[in-house]
Amino acid sequence: MKKIDAIRKENQTYTIYDVTSPEFKAYGAILEGYDIAGIKEYAEKAIDVPKEGNSYSPSNSELETFKIIKEIKADIYAGLPIEAGECAGNNTSFSAYEYHQGSEVNIVLTDVLMVLGKREQAVDGVFNAQKDAKVFYVPAGTIIEMYGATLHYSPCIVDESGFKVIVILIKGSNEPFEGEFETKNKEIVKTNKFQLVHETRKDKIAEGVKIGLVGELIVLKPVH
Repeated sequence: MKKIDAIRKENQTYTIYDVTSPEFKAYGAILEGYDIAGIKEYAEKAIDVPKEGNSYSPSNSELETFKIIKEIKADIYAGLPIEAGECAGNNTSFSAYEYHQGSEVNIVLTDVLMVLGKREQAVDGVFNAQKDAKVFYVPAGTIIEMYGATLHYSPCIVDESGFKVIVILIKGSNEPFEGEFETKNKEIVKTNKFQLVHETRKDKIAEGVKIGLVGELIVLKPVH
């Protein structure tokens, strides 16, 4: 049985698209022609999957020295200052949505599921993922660019061992604000990070993040 078929069998409530399907083109692009061998070897040794929850570092100076990161900086960001960090964890739900000004590139090191939407589907900040989002299977070794207007959140696991992804963004994204920062936009939670959450995310609501993800919480099951 193919991996995607096993995933679909475990998650019959949802339509699971392959990232190579035409449906993904509305959200981003697959980047090809890059050698991930070196960065994959580094991640296997240096990046651990936490026992619970997720870990995320916006910028890892060691990752940023790899040739592939410099190539993506040139080819996708046209020389803009960028950052590369790691995200690893055990997430199984789409409990928030976020977007950034500018694309996000993910070097996917383990099989993952990504729940994606489009910014124009969020009416007055309210996005119904059950109604409007699509779920994509992204196999290990794939590099994807998610456009700036793509709503996304943490990858969801395919295997119970967790996930590892390298995240590339415009430099400063997802970092705390520098100095005094004031805005009328209630969706802004960090530098270049617009985020709204589901009512189940009491932790983020307590931090002041607004509710904007509505409908039944999307929960995806890993393959056993």
